[in-house]
Amino acid sequence: MSKKVFVLVHDYWHHDDSIKPMMDYLFNADYEVTFTKNPNDYFNGQFDLFLSFKDPIENDQIPTPIWCDEKWTEKFLNDVQNGMGTIMLHASLTDYTENHPILTNVVRSNFITHPEKCPLTVKPIAEHPIIEGIGKFTFPDFDEHYVMKMIPNADTTILAETVSKNGVQPAVWVHTYGKGKICCIVPAHTTQNLTCEPFVKLVKNAIDWVE
Repeated sequence: MSKKVFVLVHDYWHHDDSIKPMMDYLFNADYEVTFTKNPNDYFNGQFDLFLSFKDPIENDQIPTPIWCDEKWTEKFLNDVQNGMGTIMLHASLTDYTENHPILTNVVRSNFITHPEKCPLTVKPIAEHPIIEGIGKFTFPDFDEHYVMKMIPNADTTILAETVSKNGVQPAVWVHTYGKGKICCIVPAHTTQNLTCEPFVKLVKNAIDWVE
């Protein structure tokens, strides 16, 4: 039986067409993939694996509430607790309020800001299946170096850092929530970076680990 995957994409700064090419690198016929801009499509079924690239605010230039309201968040957290593998990437790690349940239970880090795009390197700092076979690498295209503040005393393990002229930040971390395994991955912003060989391997390793 194929595994059901929900991939949530698209916001003002991160368009679905920049992410779509990555799917061919990640999933084969063993997966039934729902690739969507619409968070409410998540109510259409139960999923074995969840990937989000989507900012909680569709356009953070305009004062609007986050789309992951109480009803959506309740289903999501319940599914993670019951074992749904979860990978949160790039923009999906931003723009939550400090007490939002997705931040405190799933992301466990606050996005602060990012400087202008620049050369960005990923540096593994721990041994883990997600990092296996991945050495230090620099993205082929300039990328956003997110500044992240980990929640103090959160039960999480940082596996890699991002390094640039702007300093060092957490890049990849893992933890569990109930029966669910969670991996948070901070880069990457462009199609060229999303589909570069070491980053694809990193995400594929993460898929294997959270499943």
